[in-house]
Amino acid sequence: MSDYKKYIFPAVFTLIGIIAVINGFTSHQNGTFMLGAFAIMLAGAVSLVTTMVHLSKNVRLIISIVLGLFVSGLAYSNYMSIKIPIEFQAEKVKRYAHVVEHLKDIRTAQLAYKAKYQKFQANADSLVAFVKYDSIPFIKAIGEVPDTMSLEDAIKSGMVSRDTIYVGVLDSLFASHNNERLMAFNADSMVVVPFSGGAKFDIQAGKIERSGVKVPVFQATDSKPFDPRDPMQVGSMSDPKTNGNWE
Repeated sequence: MSDYKKYIFPAVFTLIGIIAVINGFTSHQNGTFMLGAFAIMLAGAVSLVTTMVHLSKNVRLIISIVLGLFVSGLAYSNYMSIKIPIEFQAEKVKRYAHVVEHLKDIRTAQLAYKAKYQKFQANADSLVAFVKYDSIPFIKAIGEVPDTMSLEDAIKSGMVSRDTIYVGVLDSLFASHNNERLMAFNADSMVVVPFSGGAKFDIQAGKIERSGVKVPVFQATDSKPFDPRDPMQVGSMSDPKTNGNWE
């Protein structure tokens, strides 16, 4: 019985390697995982053979050390192949949340700019200046609307009047929402890609034709995306839409 005991560990090791290889194929694991699985299976098989074949103690020790180092190195590599993508994804989620917030700010500024000037702004610095120093009209109703009347009827009857006042873009659209944001709003950094070292969003604006009518369009794109395969963008230069590609 004692003769069989020495075969248990290498046999189990070989079986674990075989299971890992099968699992790798069926679940479409990456190359590093498959290499580690094959290494475990190979190490188990070699251990089994060396146990069955008569070898000197020193030779067996050398083979065991070499196999142990080989398997340990591949196991670490396999662990890192899983850990690195998880860490990358976590960092991407954190960074992209800030990027999206900036793109939403750019969209808000662009829509306000268009409401006043009937076009979008292609220059990032000019858009920042608009937010910091310009104003937008705000129509205020003066008077009280009776419960039995609509606002329009109250205006026609003279009970309510309208007055247009101008309010700063910064105060009216951004300043009051800081408690809902990841970071307090800053007009100067609105057009800067977060975590990029100062790179600015690529902002474009123009007009395209739709049903014979020239329609204003804009687009803002992350010029230095953390994941080059997945740049964030809001608006489009080929379609009159203002949604982001994350929505």
